[in-house]
Amino acid sequence: MSRKYGGSSVAKDSFEVRRACIFVSPKVGEGYVKRMVAALERHGVEVAEVRVNGEPDGDSGADVVFVLGGDGTMLRASRMYPGKVLLGVNFGRVGFMSGMQPEEMEAGVEKVVVGGGLHVQEYRKLDVRIGDGEWRTAANEAAMLKKETHHIISVELSIGGEELFDFRCDGFIAATPLGSTAYSLSVGGPIVAGDAGCYVLVPIAPHALVSRPLVLGEDQITRLTLAEREAVLSLDGGDTVGLRSGDVVEIRLSEESVKIGRTDEWTWWRAVRRTFL
Repeated sequence: MSRKYGGSSVAKDSFEVRRACIFVSPKVGEGYVKRMVAALERHGVEVAEVRVNGEPDGDSGADVVFVLGGDGTMLRASRMYPGKVLLGVNFGRVGFMSGMQPEEMEAGVEKVVVGGGLHVQEYRKLDVRIGDGEWRTAANEAAMLKKETHHIISVELSIGGEELFDFRCDGFIAATPLGSTAYSLSVGGPIVAGDAGCYVLVPIAPHALVSRPLVLGEDQITRLTLAEREAVLSLDGGDTVGLRSGDVVEIRLSEESVKIGRTDEWTWWRAVRRTFL
């Protein structure tokens, strides 16, 4: 297996897949799950767990988690299996995070288990907290969004303790390089190379003539203070947390990472070209 850290590759010949978990979107048919289980067991891999719609079915210990679904399912799997290598089978529309297609499952399992053909990239997450609460992580983005559709919110932005702007807008997105290809991209944010040690901050529909996304270094902490009206905070599109006027959201680049596996040699920009161009 090769693992990428900041653009370099480190070989790890001792990596073996002996136990695997399968995480499944409820939209994926049972027949595909049976195919995956059969392919793994054919090569002597123990299936430690099958999860459908987040419900556990046994012990979660595994070397690799095979994820059957789209990018949203991959994000849910990253929360349930922190630190594990996730290998996605794309049943979604975009599939930027996936490592193989459904018709390639059997061949892909053979590559990973027998041929040592598992390539892993690690992407830094975000640390996010509200006030003095606990830090939580997000693989793609943290989004502060207005609560009422017909309102705009006022957000005070400071970076590294220095106050910068007071935005009137629909919200803010803070995105990792991996997340720069998702929600952030759709509101005008840049695509950031996957191995860059940074994160981006993008205002949503700002009520201003001049407004640009910001690219922030790995040691810079962002503070978003909700100065007016109510909002919600969502991490990776998950359940929202309500915010009131005066609440502060802090954001920084995390030391934790999400590990994405693929069965073929893969480059960030090749995936960008295939997916978006």
